[in-house]
Amino acid sequence: MISSIHEILSDISVERLKGYVKSIEGLRHGWENYDEIEKRAKFIENTFRSFELKVENQYLSFHGKTYRNIIATMEGIKINSENILLGAHYDAAWGSPGADDNGSGVAVLLEAANILSKQNFNKTVQFVAFTLEEPQPQTIHFLIGSDHFVKEAKKSKKRYEAVFILESVGYTDKAEGSQVVPIFVRIPVPRKGDFLGIIANRRSRHIMDAFYSISREYSPELKIVTYKVPLSGRIIPETRFSDHASFWNYGYPALMLTDTAMFRNPHYHTHRDSFETLDFTFIFNVTKAVVSVILMLGNN
Repeated sequence: MISSIHEILSDISVERLKGYVKSIEGLRHGWENYDEIEKRAKFIENTFRSFELKVENQYLSFHGKTYRNIIATMEGIKINSENILLGAHYDAAWGSPGADDNGSGVAVLLEAANILSKQNFNKTVQFVAFTLEEPQPQTIHFLIGSDHFVKEAKKSKKRYEAVFILESVGYTDKAEGSQVVPIFVRIPVPRKGDFLGIIANRRSRHIMDAFYSISREYSPELKIVTYKVPLSGRIIPETRFSDHASFWNYGYPALMLTDTAMFRNPHYHTHRDSFETLDFTFIFNVTKAVVSVILMLGNN
């Protein structure tokens, strides 16, 4: 497997990544654009099925409407092994077409599923598209879809060795000073917004280190900045603004992979978050990193 990873990575397609973003982009706020978010759910489900993966819909109710997480599974050869999960949310903020947030994450999710579905793994690998990550008007809570998913996983005593959450992974800015740093972050951070941030808590520190070392070898063009947040990010709320936090809440080791969203992208949560603003070379390199990491960890 290790000797063929470069060959596997060569199958990743920028054109497919672009196609996925175009298919996801558009107003799709969970409450305000219900029909549109359901169209994206059907697209994701059908795309997963086209890879001949086992696909299921996990339904949840929110204020009288039914939403769904879409779960695609590759069963591992080893019995009772811990699972590896790659996830991204497919809804968007109110009024935003959400190309970066989170069309870019869904694009990497789908392309990774496409490439990895052709392989065999010792461990079970899941690809999950989460609904209702963004705030909804009826509640102060968000991460609704992933919270439901993790609660159900805990009930069924599901074990996860590693969870990788793709959160806005398509925007770069190489201008000096384009990268802002959240208050209380006490590590050196480049001032140019052209790197992938990897955010871990104490429990996920080891998979952050593994992600960094593997991606250095197989996607060396991708600049990476790692950060282990203290207290699972509770003193830096911005480090909890994606579905990885739902996994942290229940003790699962999870990483957020991000272009840092509002700390770099001036189009974040606005009508300007469009396909034309994205850096597809960066998205391609993120995909290479993600695929190589799952190839390595899934066959340990």
